[in-house]
Amino acid sequence: MYGTAFVLGSILLIVLLFINAWDLSALLSKNYMLFLFSVSGVTMKVLSGIGIMLTYASICTMAFGIFSDGMKGNAVFARRVKLLLLVPIVAIAGYGIYKIIGAFLPGPETLLDVLITLYGVWSLMISVYLLPVLRGNYQPQFKESTTDKLRKHLGDTKYSLWSGYQTRVHKDYGKAYAKEYERYGEKLDKIRAQLSGVLLLPLGLALIVVPPLVMLLVVVWIRSLTLHKRPLTLFERGLLVIIVMGVLLLSSFIILTFDLSTTQQLVNVVYGFGILASIIVLAHIVTTS
Repeated sequence: MYGTAFVLGSILLIVLLFINAWDLSALLSKNYMLFLFSVSGVTMKVLSGIGIMLTYASICTMAFGIFSDGMKGNAVFARRVKLLLLVPIVAIAGYGIYKIIGAFLPGPETLLDVLITLYGVWSLMISVYLLPVLRGNYQPQFKESTTDKLRKHLGDTKYSLWSGYQTRVHKDYGKAYAKEYERYGEKLDKIRAQLSGVLLLPLGLALIVVPPLVMLLVVVWIRSLTLHKRPLTLFERGLLVIIVMGVLLLSSFIILTFDLSTTQQLVNVVYGFGILASIIVLAHIVTTS
């Protein structure tokens, strides 16, 4: 299957280069190429929005751990700290709204803007794809077995009993709240892992200029939807690393070389809505946990 995909992609690459007089830069500058790159950029921003809330959950976990001693036996102080940690949520929501409004008030792109964009692309791809693949734990699960469901139910029951003991008997509010937000983060991370599998294909559209990699990506994407049955083989992991590095290098080249002002507006709007959506997702997790 992979061999067939590579051959078909190679044929498509030869056809595209022939149509564009064997000029790769001319192929890259085509409007449809920039559109496909914008689709890839939008996909990255969706995953980045959830990443911001993951960072928030981690900060809350650390904060409760730091103030744990002061919270012990002091429910009033614990509630105040918990209330104080809602302030960043307001700031994050404000940032999302700022990105949406700012998209319609375009200004000149500065070197700092370019560097921030590059940092966002690299940090996202490394944390969501590259490191998990290299470690062998990239496995977005879309189906749970009966054993997994039972294990989850037992884990929830165990946590509920432990949390009740910590807050009602031991009065260790900091430890209980730290564990609570750690669990929120784990659920957000699971959602982002599932999205990373679903969105792997649109994310890789930036590689359309290299059809062999895109065709291989399609096969890997189909495989990523069945990882609950069989994990990636060593060959498939290596292939995914090559694809991720290809997206990174090509995205960086396009960001540094081409004028993306026409697509940046769409990317910023989606990023803003992605942040707001991630807040809603976290709120849902909090209220249903």
